[in-house]
Amino acid sequence: MIKITRIESQYPAPDDDEFDYCPEPVSTSIDDTVSFRELVALMQDHQHPSCSHPRGEIFEWLSTEAYQDPYTGEYTECSLHYSRDNPSRMEKYWRAAMRAVGLIRL
Repeated sequence: MIKITRIESQYPAPDDDEFDYCPEPVSTSIDDTVSFRELVALMQDHQHPSCSHPRGEIFEWLSTEAYQDPYTGEYTECSLHYSRDNPSRMEKYWRAAMRAVGLIRL
């Protein structure tokens, strides 16, 4: 079982006349323990790596495309992180899951 952290960040709706929209998000984090198969499924939903050429390192995270709530106008972005609470022997599974999803080719 692999420990992960999921972070959901919500940004308030922009004002119509706001030129430089850069609000602070309201974030919630959820720590969870998942199997390798569940980790691969989560990574398939979070297809955007934190760097341009991911290598499967534990400091790399994955995020979703930000989406806007049609009723409130808020933007929401979700990200998936490797938990630092994992023993070091679990690091290889983060990389293996990224490889299984096709985010890295090495």
